[in-house]
Amino acid sequence: MHVVSCTLMIGLSALTCMAQRPVAVEQEQTMQIVLEQKVGKTIRVVNPQHVFKTGDLVRFRFRSSFDGFLYVTDQASSGKYLTLFPSSGSGADNRLVHGREYLIPATAAWFRIDKPAGYETVFFAVTPTRLGDKSTAPPPPPFLAPPPAQPLPGDMLPRCDDDIFRARGECIDDNAGPGALTAPAQPSGSTDPNGKLKPREIVVIRKPESSVVAPATDGDAPIIYQFRIAHH
Repeated sequence: MHVVSCTLMIGLSALTCMAQRPVAVEQEQTMQIVLEQKVGKTIRVVNPQHVFKTGDLVRFRFRSSFDGFLYVTDQASSGKYLTLFPSSGSGADNRLVHGREYLIPATAAWFRIDKPAGYETVFFAVTPTRLGDKSTAPPPPPFLAPPPAQPLPGDMLPRCDDDIFRARGECIDDNAGPGALTAPAQPSGSTDPNGKLKPREIVVIRKPESSVVAPATDGDAPIIYQFRIAHH
């Protein structure tokens, strides 16, 4: 996965989609994610399940209906993990203000799709307080390290949905897009007495040009989900 800004490069590639609940959600807490691609000097919104090619440039447009702090990590198709946000290359200020739109990367950079072909999983975590803050308030919940991505056959590569390709000429893969975590998350620190925490359940509403994610339960626990990017 690479972030590209003139001469700046860091990596990125695939997003994943899990089973979703087709419900009309009217939640107080919602997050909208839009995936954009840069083609020459043109920026276009793409379907979250779009299958990209090596060298494609993409970024996220993120909006939350509530305040908090956003953390984004990536598991490349090679299996390596990378912190995408906040970071020196993609923007250090990760505070969320409800109703405001954010770009990830937060700078003029873009993520560049890189080899090998497969599914790259991007993990989004939203917490009520900044991780590591020291104050008289209760400490924030420990950051949950992303679990392994949903197991896929070793020889499975992104492929087009034939019906959609014939109808619209667009390569769409049902395994790509946003969804719930596929395994219990393990905390990176020792602040959890039970040794592991489960993030809140979520509901995901797919739209042709965006995705809406909302917690299915109330509470202050982190909201964590994954987004898979498919690429040849």
